[in-house]
Amino acid sequence: MRGKDVAVTAGEFRYPEDLRRKPQPAALPGWLLETTSHRARDPFDRAIDLRITRIRRKIEPSPEKRRSIRTVRGVGYMFVPPAE
Repeated sequence: MRGKDVAVTAGEFRYPEDLRRKPQPAALPGWLLETTSHRARDPFDRAIDLRITRIRRKIEPSPEKRRSIRTVRGVGYMFVPPAE
């Protein structure tokens, strides 16, 4: 949130940067899990979804609008930095 300090974990701090440097326009959940947790993703693994939800609650002005971290349906997640 602009102008406010927000406490985040080390892992949460990395996610926007990892999303920014992803190899394709939208990051696959499996790629994110391997990049941040160094483990393979199980098809029923919701770890990435839960982490993204927690980060959104902390950084989005309105988590329902999802401006900074967007979901690309059927693909994964995309970080869209705020316009200055």
